[in-house]
Amino acid sequence: MTRNVSLRELLAGVEGLALLRNLYEGSDADAQQRLQELREVLDDPALGAAEATPEADAATGYAIWSDSYDEPGNPIVALEQTAVGELVDGLPRGRALDAACGTGRHARRLVDLGHSVSGFDLTPEMLERARVTVPEAAFAVGDLRELAFADASFELVVCGLALSHLPSLDGAVGELSRVLVPGGRLIVSVLHPFQALLGWNAPFSAADGSRGFVREHPHMHSDYLAAFASAGLSITGCAEPAITEQQLGAKRRAFRHLPEATAAAYLGLPAVLVWAAERI
Repeated sequence: MTRNVSLRELLAGVEGLALLRNLYEGSDADAQQRLQELREVLDDPALGAAEATPEADAATGYAIWSDSYDEPGNPIVALEQTAVGELVDGLPRGRALDAACGTGRHARRLVDLGHSVSGFDLTPEMLERARVTVPEAAFAVGDLRELAFADASFELVVCGLALSHLPSLDGAVGELSRVLVPGGRLIVSVLHPFQALLGWNAPFSAADGSRGFVREHPHMHSDYLAAFASAGLSITGCAEPAITEQQLGAKRRAFRHLPEATAAAYLGLPAVLVWAAERI
């Protein structure tokens, strides 16, 4: 699908979310400010130009995104990487798999911690960057739904910001569990389903400045719990890092136009969901 998205839609949505979140807690003056800004957004003809924003499958979208994915300013990656790192640090060294490894940011940390690391990704362009970033690891093209590894191959599996791109969790979670030894650890991070329900997908820009997105499916906590249980995994931890002032500026277009409304809309909302589990 392709949506023709205008900046007006984005800014109006931010104002609306800010109003709803502060409907009973905010001040009358703040509400009037939000409404006045909304009127200005709706009346400004410069904000009405629509931009074609097509949906891409994960392989296509991340191939386009690969050149800029590691650039600073992605609020989801910043929150996710810290939360995953806290769960990975201190685990016993062993054989580790970076599943859907992208540019190898988690593989880099795992190697530095002393693990023997393998990684795979659906997108060759991402793997090219991973091989440069982490020459000590072994990388190959692969799919979360059918892993090319034997049963019980790893003591640790990390899967960062990938599972919510899949419409169904069961196949991939089953595969991630299958390649773990009994007692092995799984660390999974995804876009928080609350953000996916708000319409936040994975946006990317091409070299010519055109925009697109890869879909994020809003799997609920109950969906993850059911998939983990079916795959023989026991939950050992769960983290839900929230958006802070540090991440607000990364919402570039909204924050640049409406800094106060963007803060009122997003501050404190959970942005990432991180699970820790153990293979039974």
